[in-house]
Amino acid sequence: MNAQLEEQDTEVQDLAAEIGSILQSAFNTLIERRDRRYEAAIEPLDAERDTLEQESASIKEARADLERLAPAKAREAQRAADVLLLAGKDEEAERKFAEAAAAADAPKALEERRRQISVRIEAIDGEKQAAARRIFRTWHEDCKTIIRPIEHGLFVVILDGVQQSFFDFQTLTNTGGDGVLNTLFRLGDITDLTAGERSPEWVSGSRWYGGRR
Repeated sequence: MNAQLEEQDTEVQDLAAEIGSILQSAFNTLIERRDRRYEAAIEPLDAERDTLEQESASIKEARADLERLAPAKAREAQRAADVLLLAGKDEEAERKFAEAAAAADAPKALEERRRQISVRIEAIDGEKQAAARRIFRTWHEDCKTIIRPIEHGLFVVILDGVQQSFFDFQTLTNTGGDGVLNTLFRLGDITDLTAGERSPEWVSGSRWYGGRR
């Protein structure tokens, strides 16, 4: 008989452990699902951002070189254009003038490209934030899909069900007695089912349900 009771106790303990394991697994699944979606959404954006940042760094270096050499190149192109112009080679001189202007404007063109990169990087950051908000909303619904049945199971099925079973078993066994002291169970037996006041569970439950309408 004792062996049978011990086996039943072990069965209940195993069931409780399994419930705890299921809850932990549900939580892990929720977090992994959210993070996986976010990583998939931002991966191409991060790749583009890295490429743009590398280009911006290269432009910065190239601009420094151009700013150092551009005046000399512009003067050289100008001199060559003047020689061609004096020689009557107007078209070739015009091309040289264009080269001189391009050499002078090259640093400005590079800086404009850096500005465009900066604008795009800012837009990428905005797209990542938008993705986070979108994914959070989808994930929030996933959370409710898991939490609501667990919530129903704990409060309605288990707690309310066990409390009602106290009365049912008392009636079945005719152990209600004539007064409070002679009843099969007391109020404390019901409240003792859950963690005590000021426990982490009590504090968390009060935070979630206290004052909520």
